[in-house]
Amino acid sequence: MHSSVRVLPLVLFIPLFVAGCSGNQTSVEKNARHMAYQIEQAHFDPNTKPLTADNTRLMAKFLSQFYEIGKQDREAGFTSAQAQQRVDSLSTGNGPFSPGAQKTKIINRDYDSDQPEKRSEILKQGAITTYWDGYNGRP
Repeated sequence: MHSSVRVLPLVLFIPLFVAGCSGNQTSVEKNARHMAYQIEQAHFDPNTKPLTADNTRLMAKFLSQFYEIGKQDREAGFTSAQAQQRVDSLSTGNGPFSPGAQKTKIINRDYDSDQPEKRSEILKQGAITTYWDGYNGRP
C-alpha cells in the first residue's frame, strides 16, 4: 500500500505535464510538427531520412506565411467564400505544391524527394489548415 501512495502522484502528474507542454504551441508550430512527422513517414530511405526537428523548423517558416495571409484576409474583410477562393488558388498551378517542386536537401544539395505526390499533398494540406487557422484567429 505504501508504494502505491508514491506512484499515485506521478500517475496524476505526468499526463498533466505532457498536456501542459503541448498546449503552449501555436497553430503554426503544431501544423509544422504534424507535417514533419508525415514527411518522415513518407521518406522510405533510412540513409537519407531528414531530421524531424529540422523539418519542423523549416515547415514552421514555410507555414507562417500562410497563417499571416489568412490573418490579413480576415482583417481585410474577406468573406468565407472569398477565403475559400484563396484556398482553392493554392491547389492550382506549378507552385511550391507541385510534385515536381518537391526536393530533399542533404548537406546543402537538393535531390528529388521520395514520393513527391505525397509530399506535395502534405505541404498543401498543411498550408490550407494553417491559412484557415490564421483566418479564424487561432493562436
